[in-house]
Amino acid sequence: MSQPTPTQRSVVSGVQKMTPSEAFVETLVANDVTDIFGIMGSAFMDPLDIFPPAGIHLISVVHEQGAAHMADGYARASGRHGVVIGQNGPGISNCVTAIAAAYWAHSPVVIITPETGTMSIGLGGFQEASQLPMFQEFTRYQAHVNNPKRIAEYTGRCFDRAISEMGPTQLNIPRDHFYGEIQAEIPLPIRIERGAGGENSLNAAADLLAQASFPVILAGGGVVMGGAVEALKALAERLGAPVVTGYLRNDAFPASHPLWAGPLGYQGSKAAMKLIAQADVVLALGSRMGPFGTLAQHGLDYWPKNAKVIQVEADHTNLGLVKKIAVGIHGDAKATAAALLQRLDSRTLLSDDNRAARAATIANEKAAWEKELDEWTHERDAFWKPGRRIARSGCTCPSATARPCGTPPTTGVSTAIPSPI
Repeated sequence: MSQPTPTQRSVVSGVQKMTPSEAFVETLVANDVTDIFGIMGSAFMDPLDIFPPAGIHLISVVHEQGAAHMADGYARASGRHGVVIGQNGPGISNCVTAIAAAYWAHSPVVIITPETGTMSIGLGGFQEASQLPMFQEFTRYQAHVNNPKRIAEYTGRCFDRAISEMGPTQLNIPRDHFYGEIQAEIPLPIRIERGAGGENSLNAAADLLAQASFPVILAGGGVVMGGAVEALKALAERLGAPVVTGYLRNDAFPASHPLWAGPLGYQGSKAAMKLIAQADVVLALGSRMGPFGTLAQHGLDYWPKNAKVIQVEADHTNLGLVKKIAVGIHGDAKATAAALLQRLDSRTLLSDDNRAARAATIANEKAAWEKELDEWTHERDAFWKPGRRIARSGCTCPSATARPCGTPPTTGVSTAIPSPI
């Protein structure tokens, strides 16, 4: 049977008599949920039965960890909530590390954790586990449905907070709280509007950028989540500044743009690293400058230790968290980029004098990195010797003759032409 499309769905209004499961599902519909990742289980069988007529598709997986990662990916790709659900106990505990990943990525994931029944809590009920402590370090908000009459309230709040707090939330529901009959009103979603930041911090940032001779922009996930790519392009073009991206944030700036320099961090671009090393001012737009995303690579300790750093973050707790900053702006990436451009448009910038030279430097560094990549057909570390390879089933020890691992001589080092392994 085909699933109803979201445009065909409507949410009941006013106080209505319904079951807690119906109130729960109606609140999912109010938040435009169409897909949930997980494995079905007896702890939520009652609401599961009414997913299909509500236009909600349970995408079944082989392991709950995968379901939570899929919900994270869904949220990152769509900008909507990613939702994951599982059986109480082991099904829920399987999601912990994936929710931690979503937390640091600021993904609006809602994890729904059905729990053992209220009358058996503390008695070793079916797959009983304390599910709230499992996620307390990796969620922005946790709700425990302590009464079936509040299920719609708590469900709506989890979805609201996942967006407003920019991270995972947990909805913990004792399995017996899905049943019965209640009077409920379905809450409508509450969405907040973020601004560009405070006037003082914006002015201070504009002054630093105006006085910079080699400004560099580091674009992070906030650029993508805030729909700020075009605003970033306009600001980068005014500054003539190269744009480097954070780890896994290649979509924060178009690679076809001449100011694009590539990603920093793990397996990143040498061009990006060499360019940011020259910066006297770094504008980190929507980036917490995390350790993995600014990791030294290719033998380059590239982070500019004397540069003044301007950090723009919608989550104020990330300001100055990892790197020392000169100016912190608590604002939306798109709105902040536009506000900074407005302040710089009418000013003469120190970097205007060397714009052509900086453009040539950017192009040369990118070309040199591309050339190196084109020539990089084999590994170059100390363990790689051209013309030799280790047999797939053979010894991986440096010496083929010593064979300390006990590998038979017939599976030692081959002198065949190298092939990818």
